[in-house]
Amino acid sequence: MLQAKEINKKFRHQNVLQQASLEINSEIKALIGINGSGKSTFLKIIAGIITADSGKVFLNGCDVTSMPPERRNVGYVPQRPALFQHMTVKENILYGMHNGKGSIETYERVIDLLDLQAVLDKHPMELSGGYQTRTSLARALVPQPQILLMDEPLTGIDVVLKERILPNFRKALKELQVPVLYVTHDPKEAELLADNYAIMHNGQVRQVDTAAEAFELIHFSILKEQE
Repeated sequence: MLQAKEINKKFRHQNVLQQASLEINSEIKALIGINGSGKSTFLKIIAGIITADSGKVFLNGCDVTSMPPERRNVGYVPQRPALFQHMTVKENILYGMHNGKGSIETYERVIDLLDLQAVLDKHPMELSGGYQTRTSLARALVPQPQILLMDEPLTGIDVVLKERILPNFRKALKELQVPVLYVTHDPKEAELLADNYAIMHNGQVRQVDTAAEAFELIHFSILKEQE
């Protein structure tokens, strides 16, 4: 369970997050917003990569606000797969276990769920964008994180491939029972993957019922600001 409470963050004179709060239990939640709305900053604060100016982050009831990233047991998949080019796919994924977390049983299950058996001996530069993203996701899942944060991981991948990959991602995440916060600005991605939805606008988070409602609200808010 994740609870982010009243998170504030300012960069120079710009308020990026203002009392941003969000709660996730066992679901896959899509956090939807336009570029520059603060989504990535919010994820990095939850992961411990960036420090909030104020507010609290709780994981399974434990206050992790002051903990470094390596102690939070949070999986993080960035926009572009940060894979080690000198390592094979197998070595990249097993690197996720270097701190003693996870197990070979989990590794084998993740490989099977993400259909990576055929590319384990390849290097990242030999892979398509879709396989690179699967490898990045596998590396984040193998340590059995308390929650998985995914920051627009399919940026640059064409629509047809996204529609093929996302149902596999959803199946894997559901079978592994990992809560997920998935950041996107693409309504189709949100609908294919998520159980429920929230929007980020003006540095705040708001729960909505559907991906379509999220994008309508964001579009309406932008139009009002332009008046």
